[in-house]
Amino acid sequence: MKSYASLLYTPALLLASVARPGRVRADMLVLDLEDSIHPARKAEARELLARADLSGSGLPALGMRVNTIATPDGLADLRALIEMDATIGGVPLDVVFIPKIAGAGDVAIYRSLLSHTSKPPEICSFIESVDAVDNAVEIAAVSDGLCFGQADLTADLYAENAFYLDHARARLCTAAAKYRVPAIDTNSFELHDLDVVAAQCRAARDAGFTGKAAIHPRQVDTIAETFTVGPDKIAEYRSVVEDYHSTSYGFAVEEDRVLAPPFVLRAQRMLALHAPAETGRTARTN
Repeated sequence: MKSYASLLYTPALLLASVARPGRVRADMLVLDLEDSIHPARKAEARELLARADLSGSGLPALGMRVNTIATPDGLADLRALIEMDATIGGVPLDVVFIPKIAGAGDVAIYRSLLSHTSKPPEICSFIESVDAVDNAVEIAAVSDGLCFGQADLTADLYAENAFYLDHARARLCTAAAKYRVPAIDTNSFELHDLDVVAAQCRAARDAGFTGKAAIHPRQVDTIAETFTVGPDKIAEYRSVVEDYHSTSYGFAVEEDRVLAPPFVLRAQRMLALHAPAETGRTARTN
């Protein structure tokens, strides 16, 4: 799965408000059928998606969060996706986001169902339950990306245990790094103080997350500013790899950097994550 710096979630019922050219500044628009849709209107949301026309929207990438298949609505979501051939309004889905999973076996069920489409979308799994935290490594092994669902994970606990939430973040980020898949941080519920959002972004980046979800367009630029890996950084990673392989030394100290195998390996892995078109798809176990 490509690394997306910013992902804007919007209720599927509000698709018309964002499906205009230039409206979405995020790297991906994620249509939500889960938490943002009242249970009484989920069927309506599915019907709207079946009638949608996104052919002129110019979306950078398109995702969808479905309901868990442990519920009738989740089963209906997957059936609708198969009937639409994983395409919304003429635009193929890049990623399906799956919530409320407990282990790797859950992911396998979704992948099996989506295999009945002509171009199965990738799967990004939510780590948002105690079971999912415990099984994060196994889930990462069969997923194309991981998302952190802090609100649902907190609901699993008796209290908002900061120590456990930090443990969960660390489990998710290390599992994602082990299998070379993106790690997407939970959304921020702060809609007005963008300094707070920026601080949350920096903390997530430092923990190992590669992107962050947004629930309002005004959050997108702040998220992108923190997580976007631009051409200059890509060039820096490329230079580390090329310069190391052009020297006969296994370790070199230069004026502003050290060239050594650990730094070269990190640069290679960051190129594989952020510039896969240049580096090609590397083995996930490398």
